[in-house]
Amino acid sequence: MAKLQAKSAVRKVAPKIGRRGRVPYYNQTTDFTCGPSSLLMAMKALNPKTDVSRMHELLLWREANTIFMGTDGPAGCGATGLALAAHRRGFDVEVWVNHKNTLLGSRAKTRDRAKVMGLLQQADLAEMKRLKIPYRIGARSIDQLRADIEGGALPVVLVSMNYIHQDATAHWVVVTGIDDENVTVNDPWISRNLGNTRRTMQDYVVPRDAFHAMTAYGPKKERAIVLLRRR
Repeated sequence: MAKLQAKSAVRKVAPKIGRRGRVPYYNQTTDFTCGPSSLLMAMKALNPKTDVSRMHELLLWREANTIFMGTDGPAGCGATGLALAAHRRGFDVEVWVNHKNTLLGSRAKTRDRAKVMGLLQQADLAEMKRLKIPYRIGARSIDQLRADIEGGALPVVLVSMNYIHQDATAHWVVVTGIDDENVTVNDPWISRNLGNTRRTMQDYVVPRDAFHAMTAYGPKKERAIVLLRRR
């Protein structure tokens, strides 16, 4: 995947729009729990009683991991698994994916792993249908996400780590605000070698064009969003 243009080292400050400054920050404690960590931030913002702890992070991962990312390490989390985990905790959820195939299925190293991912997604989709959780095929525009946030939702969005971390790995972040120029995100990963800190990863400013590019993951430009609302 072509490297996205890196952001200036100078931290930009965006105006307080949407939920900027009001989504608590949580730093993922493993290299495979970005999805659960993003989910924790979104759930805590929507319901302050949400437990934010490493134990909860790992329990969410155990529920939602369905994605082999081409390595022999632990699996990552897919959109359907994250949505079901949030639903079990009392949130209304809605999933958007821009294709009908297995999300990130091409990342598996073998056909058998790809088949496992497909079967797990199939099971998740059946459970979502039973629970009447919307699963929509299509891409949500930045302005639609802005309207979602203004309506009380928080989007957990699939991105490439390339723009923020110079690493073309699939990753999950929380969108905290959108204005006419920028999108801000809480990113649970901290690249300390690039000078980042907890503070810089909260409400991290991404220009709209860069956000549109970084949310199209890999050669197939896969897009996925889990929208959370307080029930």
